Amino acid sequence: MTTDKKPKGISAALTFGANGGFDNQNKMKKDGGLLLVHEKNSLGIGGMCRYILQVDHKKLKEDGIDTQELFLRFKNLESPLLRPVYLTGPYAFYIDVRPCNYDEDKTYIGSEDVAFCSDLKPDEKFKAKLYFNANSRLQTKNARDEIYSWTIDIISQLAVVTFPILKYSFKVGTSKKIVKKSKGKKVTSVRGLSLKMWDEKSLWNLPPKYPDKPIHLVILTHGIFSNVGCDMLYMKDKIELTAMNIEERYNPNVVVRGCMDNMGKSAHGIYYLGKRLAKFVVRTVEELRKEYHVDKISFIGHSLGGPTQSMAIHYISVMYPDFFNTVSGIKPMHFIALASPFIGVIGDFPLYLSVPLDMGALGLTGRDLNLKYTPLTSNEGLSALTLAQENSHLPKNILEIIPQPPAQQVFQLFMNRTLYANIVHDGIVPLRTAALLYLDWRSLTQVKDIKKSAGEKSNNKITEDSPTDNESVSTTNKDNKMGEIPSESPNSKNFLQWALPQVIIKGPKMNKFKRGQIMDTKSNESSDTDTESSDSKQEQKFKGPSEASTFMSALSTLTAPVPTQEYIKNPKVRKDRVVHDRVYEPQDLPEQHYLKRSTMKRVVYPNESVNRIQERIARAWQMNMSWRKVLVEIQPDSHNNIVVRRRFVNLYGNVAVSHMVREHFGLEACKKQAGVNNNIKLTKL
Repeated sequence: MTTDKKPKGISAALTFGANGGFDNQNKMKKDGGLLLVHEKNSLGIGGMCRYILQVDHKKLKEDGIDTQELFLRFKNLESPLLRPVYLTGPYAFYIDVRPCNYDEDKTYIGSEDVAFCSDLKPDEKFKAKLYFNANSRLQTKNARDEIYSWTIDIISQLAVVTFPILKYSFKVGTSKKIVKKSKGKKVTSVRGLSLKMWDEKSLWNLPPKYPDKPIHLVILTHGIFSNVGCDMLYMKDKIELTAMNIEERYNPNVVVRGCMDNMGKSAHGIYYLGKRLAKFVVRTVEELRKEYHVDKISFIGHSLGGPTQSMAIHYISVMYPDFFNTVSGIKPMHFIALASPFIGVIGDFPLYLSVPLDMGALGLTGRDLNLKYTPLTSNEGLSALTLAQENSHLPKNILEIIPQPPAQQVFQLFMNRTLYANIVHDGIVPLRTAALLYLDWRSLTQVKDIKKSAGEKSNNKITEDSPTDNESVSTTNKDNKMGEIPSESPNSKNFLQWALPQVIIKGPKMNKFKRGQIMDTKSNESSDTDTESSDSKQEQKFKGPSEASTFMSALSTLTAPVPTQEYIKNPKVRKDRVVHDRVYEPQDLPEQHYLKRSTMKRVVYPNESVNRIQERIARAWQMNMSWRKVLVEIQPDSHNNIVVRRRFVNLYGNVAVSHMVREHFGLEACKKQAGVNNNIKLTKL
């Protein structure tokens, strides 16, 4: 990634200078150091800047600057009076400074910390040292080169409204004194120092690696009160880096794009958001086709981004019926959603949260997620709604409309449909809705019971066998075995998290998990020791998974622990993992529970209507297509961690992002896709 764009506030002389070594030495003695960089800028919602600082150490020494470290000082220039303001803020920055050789999947050698600040409030400062060592030294063809490089990411934390602007400044110098007390000091131009900058627009519009070859367009979509430019940046980097290192004959030649049109509009409803995303996708394809050949497309959404991208596909399938034509149009490749509420949240949210959603606490989006019908001012792109009215059915909510024809045929065309869900710690989008209701709940809970009865010995064995780096405890598609639900350590923090929801719901509700139990599998048969046990006895033994508190999950976005330096630098100490990975087929679905229910039951059971709608939605998504469902165990705040919203603050979710990227854009995945494409070409011939 290179650009000639100069950062604001820095003269062109910053990238090239010719001061003599004698002059620099005198200036360092007089001022206590040299000020090498002084950058000022401002960012709005969804705004970020990435700086690449490169230093030729040889040339620095030739100019009389003999130092083994540089000093960086960053300041949030906003008024300290804005620190407690969150409704229109927060008025804070996230900053991290990474040596060029840092890789979160490899052990970081060195005693120095990886510098970052999770939440730099107004008028606060952040300081870091830039060391000239093996971690920052660029690998060049000439072994004698002494070129060092660091990446500096500065991200606006604004999340709700679009009008605030945050100002900042940062300085780089040869001493602490010069970056702290540099008022009136000018930047010293030196040879061998360059600073390049990308903002969110330039970073999200990078060209393909092979311009003359067909490209694979990947669309990332953010969740509620979020933005793609900042919050999906880690995932974008991961996809591009993985694809970039694949040899040319298998290289997917990806181009990653994200729609920034929906920032600050999360409450406008899923139809509104999806329609705007659809128009962005069509517009992006048209613009790319002016220079390149676009032949594949994938969609990856987080949280609300899952239903939003689904609505976008529905809209495109109606308004542009030839868009996904595998012969003359674009081939759908991957449809991926991470912690997305496809069947709404009303079945899992407590009353004190669902009632405000009904009343418009999150606007139309809240009502959509609560499965409430809201009249739309336009039916554009909603053929399923017209179909429902023609058949004299009651009006359907938007989440039920999305998987209906003709969109359903498009979803079936995707080579992969993959769901990622948090198995613990996510009360924002609970496991049932993120996994589309149907799982082998019984096998999962049986594994949990086995672990519990085995005691400490079993736990130690699991710890020893648990994977590191990018490995996972997963299920192969061949043997169809189950993964496992993780047990949680009985500490006071976990007690506080789970005690509150148990008090509110007055005991565990298992029926909703039983209704989502898939048909009997081999794993179930092998685990049943008593062949004469009745269904009622099995149901009596059934224990659903622990449910996370929505309140505590929301609170964890502010209070969740930040990864330690050991966790950041050493992948071997990480315990976050994939615990279940299986492809679910349509034949795994049980019989429809709410198909024929007596009037009495509809009256007696208050959640009858909601459960019936959720069942219809889940079955519409799965009746005619398979889904790969991946369950992950990661630390709080798991809902944001699952996409690594901020590189180091949310690094607990690296296991999910790495798994997703490797399984869909890695070398083996690309070889498989290349084989499928070759078979299609041979079939056409």
